[in-house]
Amino acid sequence: MKKFLTAAALAGCIAITSTPAQATTMIQLSTTQLVDASDSIVRGVITEVWTEEDDNGIVWTRSQIEVSKTLKGDSKRSAYIVDQMGGKFGGNLTHMAGTARFSVGEEGVFFLETLASGRITTVGLSQGKYTARMDPYSRELIAQRYAPAPRQAYDHRFIPMPKAGEKLFLSDLIASIEDRVEQGWDGKAIPGKSLERLQQINLEVVR
Repeated sequence: MKKFLTAAALAGCIAITSTPAQATTMIQLSTTQLVDASDSIVRGVITEVWTEEDDNGIVWTRSQIEVSKTLKGDSKRSAYIVDQMGGKFGGNLTHMAGTARFSVGEEGVFFLETLASGRITTVGLSQGKYTARMDPYSRELIAQRYAPAPRQAYDHRFIPMPKAGEKLFLSDLIASIEDRVEQGWDGKAIPGKSLERLQQINLEVVR
């Protein structure tokens, strides 16, 4: 059985397991907003990827992140299991546009939020994941976001390189995250997050 879920349908599906205020939004978010909306931000590597089916027949792809550096959140935590809606489990195939995709061995920076269901997911779907890659010209690590089509196979080793003027160096991304965490949330609203939830996230950060 195949299911194809558009980004617009995601909120309804997530609402089964979380409150609307905590559902992930597809509205374009700035780096500052991603930081403020994240329970945890980590640099790490994907060590496992697998799929499971929930009680509603929706397939979830689950990925384990082994943490190498914590930028926001519990610095004692060494791993996270991140859930993204979509994938294949047995004869059940769920397509979901806009979600973050992962492959084993992929290194990156991950903006994570915990839903009311207890599931952990990336903030803003694919917006909350940056893949770290070596730039063949500067020989420095760049941070790249890439969202393949739902039916497209994904392997981080074959992501198209960004254009020269669109490259974001990993060191610059991390510096901007650290600066924002140090400054703290400014009290401004963020689409998809209640002010109460933002207060909870940012006043209870474990550093």
